[in-house]
Amino acid sequence: MKNYKIHGLIAAFLLVFFISCDSSDDPGSDLQAIALPSFETMAYDFESFTAEPGSAQGIAQKAAPNGNWVFSRLVVGIWNSALFNTLAIPVASFHAAINHDPEVIGDLKWQWSYSVNGFTSNYTARLTGEISGEEVIWEMYITKEGIEGFDNFLWFTGVSDLDGNSGHWLLIESPERPNPILRIDWEKEGEDIGSIRYTWVRELDANENDDLFKDSYLQYGLQEGDFDAYFDAHTYDEGTQGFADIRIEWNRADYFGRVRAPRYFEDELWHCWDGMGDDVVCE
Repeated sequence: MKNYKIHGLIAAFLLVFFISCDSSDDPGSDLQAIALPSFETMAYDFESFTAEPGSAQGIAQKAAPNGNWVFSRLVVGIWNSALFNTLAIPVASFHAAINHDPEVIGDLKWQWSYSVNGFTSNYTARLTGEISGEEVIWEMYITKEGIEGFDNFLWFTGVSDLDGNSGHWLLIESPERPNPILRIDWEKEGEDIGSIRYTWVRELDANENDDLFKDSYLQYGLQEGDFDAYFDAHTYDEGTQGFADIRIEWNRADYFGRVRAPRYFEDELWHCWDGMGDDVVCE
């Protein structure tokens, strides 16, 4: 996450444009602002749990003694890798939007246009937000110049409530394979992300076979108690050729936690670690 981490500078949502027309002339003038969802609604900061990019294949073999925390980080790291490797360009393009102001391009419709830095090729982004009823409809178009370039490719869409408290994103794999690959559903809890769920929705893999990972998901959320945050993972594992359900809970302040993964640990017990990441007996 560190390449695009927002370092806590974005509030629950950013007010980016104020409508100043007289209500008799503008049917949308009673709406005071359009809200750009925070970057965390697409790419939540899991850095404290992120390991080196892992593979779903053979996770069980990577779970060694004194490795409860390492195992948990690998589970989360799989999704982190999918988001920031496979979909690096649209994710970076959305992150860059917060540094630019929109312009009005139609009734209840705004557009952000800007260059995207950090890549060897030249990319420009065009993000639009349009109010429709009680929702805002988002579309991200990206253009690449030069070799294997493309023009105005619709790389993701989204919907958010006018109050900025919930919504979803749908990301497309690539211009060469313009198929939905990842859906992100999110909800706010005050100024924090209360829950966010990443679901793998791709129908066919790179070889045009059925994608065995389809319907895998990772959900993050907040809860009450000493373990005040959690991950629920339902992920296809190539090593065992089946879906595995994993529950991870931890303390966001002191970093101790626990994991339950029957398919890998071959029991229904919690497996715990302390604030230093070392295995401990669960209390």
